[in-house]
Amino acid sequence: MRELELRQHAVCNLCRRKIGASGLPLFWRVTIERFGVDLRAIERQDGLGACLSNSMLANMMGPDEDLAKQMMDPVKLTICETCAAEDNRPLMVLADCGPKERSRDATV
Repeated sequence: MRELELRQHAVCNLCRRKIGASGLPLFWRVTIERFGVDLRAIERQDGLGACLSNSMLANMMGPDEDLAKQMMDPVKLTICETCAAEDNRPLMVLADCGPKERSRDATV
């Protein structure tokens, strides 16, 4: 990781302290993605498998459509070693801890 990318990860998204403030110069870069299963696509694929009596053949002959769809944009987090070991918040709460986009109208 080069300097500019490291500077983007200089602060923990959970405790908001600088990486290494705890004495450990280690951190985690985590991406959280949320998907939802497309039940109609699953039913179509399953129906084709039933008609052909072979799910592998249905996989090759079918439309190869997405069976799960992305429900939110990926959230990229920087987590210090201390928070990675001690924080026990649910994953969906961590998704809200990501870096917030600054609006164009915000003053610096």
